[in-house]
Amino acid sequence: MEITGNYARGLNEVLSAGTGQVESAALDQQDFLKIMVEQMRQQNPLEPMDNTQFFQQMAQFETLDAMREISTALKSLASVSEISNASTLVGRTVKATVPGGTDPATGFPLGPEDVSGTVERVTFSPSGPVVHIGTRQVPAALITEVAA
Repeated sequence: MEITGNYARGLNEVLSAGTGQVESAALDQQDFLKIMVEQMRQQNPLEPMDNTQFFQQMAQFETLDAMREISTALKSLASVSEISNASTLVGRTVKATVPGGTDPATGFPLGPEDVSGTVERVTFSPSGPVVHIGTRQVPAALITEVAA
């Protein structure tokens, strides 16, 4: 079945240009309602859309919306847990392996470097917690060992 007319234009507003495909996070409740209204406008009056079908679509959208909310809450919880775990490292001796930069003289990449010392403080960047060991700033995710 080919989609034409106003219904196709309504869908094209929602679908990404050229591909006809959408990422799951791209549609929101407003988009869903636009599609539903356009479906109702374009339906054949002699063969109207089944109410059961309409309510099933609404239920599916509500389920998707609830799953997105749960996902957001879990990400937030993981972030809080990450912050809490990193803050317990203050005063503890840690070891980490950090990727090497480039040699200023040659421009060649340097190998990974082992860093160890006592965590003086923890800061938080958009990419996660960062521990401060002396003058070094090390992402907490790179810590390989924690001692008392």
